[in-house]
Amino acid sequence: MGVIADTFGGKLVWSFVSQFEVTEGLLIVAVVLLSAVALKYSRLGYLFDSPVLSKHLKSPLSNLFNVLAAAGGVSFALLVLCNMKQLNSVLDVNGLNLVQYPLRVLGFLGGSALGQNGAVGYGALALMIWGLTIVALSLSRGLAMAVKSFALPSVLFLTVVVFLYDPGEMTSQAVNVVSGFTFNGISLLSNWCLLTISLSFSAVELIPRTLGRKASTRFKARAIAGSA
Repeated sequence: MGVIADTFGGKLVWSFVSQFEVTEGLLIVAVVLLSAVALKYSRLGYLFDSPVLSKHLKSPLSNLFNVLAAAGGVSFALLVLCNMKQLNSVLDVNGLNLVQYPLRVLGFLGGSALGQNGAVGYGALALMIWGLTIVALSLSRGLAMAVKSFALPSVLFLTVVVFLYDPGEMTSQAVNVVSGFTFNGISLLSNWCLLTISLSFSAVELIPRTLGRKASTRFKARAIAGSA
């Protein structure tokens, strides 16, 4: 065990638990990628081209859900940041706390949504908005695009925020509803695990695209030079 970084929220400790959770994330990424490659080159490869992944509503309804998705994304980011600071009063407009009303609605579902200085309430509300945002974006752009443009980046954003501002929670479960999902006392859905997964898949998505653009630029440059 040792301190590997000093972040805005304090010292980041690297321990056996951290190593286990990062390794778990890498194993999940490896299994998913290998499974995807196997499916791509098997008789089930057509599943990647399924209209279920890309089907979306036609305009103008798609534009409406675009707006809803954008609003949901901003709300999710704001609630995540508020939850990190464990604030009760957020989004005050002339002394009116706008967040308290949806939190009180959540309170009717069981327990106190404003418990633990608002941390539980903000976390629950953020998770609900995250899910609704994916639904709205799926209706406007398709499920595959919703995962690439929001689900994956938002998880990466959330875990990076925890990494920078609350490093002590990196080994804790990322979602309270799965707090019992452990192995020998180690969380199996920790912030370390999700950071590793989201960062890996972001790299898998961006690197080939970047290399493809560079190759295309070189090809065009050579074509122009050859015709000159």
